[in-house]
Amino acid sequence: MFKRVLVPMNGSQSTERILPHLVQLTNWCDSELTLLHVLRPTRDRSVGDLQIEYPNVLTDRAQGLAREYFSELIEQLDGVGVTARPTTATGELVDTVVARASAGGFDLMALAVGEPHPVVRHLTESPSEKIRVRSPIPMLILNGRMAGKKDRTDVPLSRLLVALNGTRVSEFALPYVRRVARAGNLPITLLRIVPEIDGFNHAAVLSSTAPRFVQGAVQVAEEYLEEQATQLAEEGFDVRTKVAVGPAAQTMVDIQDAEPEHLLVMGSVVRSGWQRAMLGCTADEVVRTSGRPLLLIPAGRRPGPTDSDEAEDAEPTSATNGSTAS
Repeated sequence: MFKRVLVPMNGSQSTERILPHLVQLTNWCDSELTLLHVLRPTRDRSVGDLQIEYPNVLTDRAQGLAREYFSELIEQLDGVGVTARPTTATGELVDTVVARASAGGFDLMALAVGEPHPVVRHLTESPSEKIRVRSPIPMLILNGRMAGKKDRTDVPLSRLLVALNGTRVSEFALPYVRRVARAGNLPITLLRIVPEIDGFNHAAVLSSTAPRFVQGAVQVAEEYLEEQATQLAEEGFDVRTKVAVGPAAQTMVDIQDAEPEHLLVMGSVVRSGWQRAMLGCTADEVVRTSGRPLLLIPAGRRPGPTDSDEAEDAEPTSATNGSTAS
């Protein structure tokens, strides 16, 4: 699992902020990194009917700069025991990255993004959004722009925070959680968020003043998480549960900010376009507002890991019951 990791990079400081988290994951899973830089295609110039082609000086220069940059980066990674190799490609960014992820035999993509806050988001999609929507493999995502504004970014990851909402879509992440937790010897926190209700007093979550339907929702959430936790505990994992009330994305972000040792893991159907605008997408909101790493499992696009020696960790068989999850 996660033996080969594709890492698109453009040389920016924002992109490099994902590397410390990626080094940790790489050490847990004994992974090899492939650093990818995508060059924009250029047109050959011609003169009339003679069709004289000139050397593509700009492309050659860009490739040289990419080699120099990757050489320095690989030396730094080698110093912390991480194996990495460079590659460049020419083409349209999104198509090239997705094609490499699909056909290159990769298990994970490490994607550093610079998405703006949702309040300034337009309906048009950025390249990183398009990659998230189309990627067939899990992604370790970090909003480098937001990470630069966060405190305690040097806190090492030592616990998994797994967002579950009771659907098969969210449970699609569990086989990956098992393997990462086992590889890194990591404890697990299972999280379920009960939607916030207008006028509800957060300080009285289970008091007599709380609406009965909120009490019922919290109880159902606790029972669901206990069921999942019991199964994981029987498999030897150190697991605890947490139920919170509030907006889903913001609550996850707040928990990670308060406890930055958590790596958030989500199974999601990543929406785009009008579906995202009308139905929302929790994963998209988390990426845009969080400066902490997210391990995003795209439910239904590729079967989960099914190592023969760990058949008990097989993935959920269907993601069709999670149409409301994101």
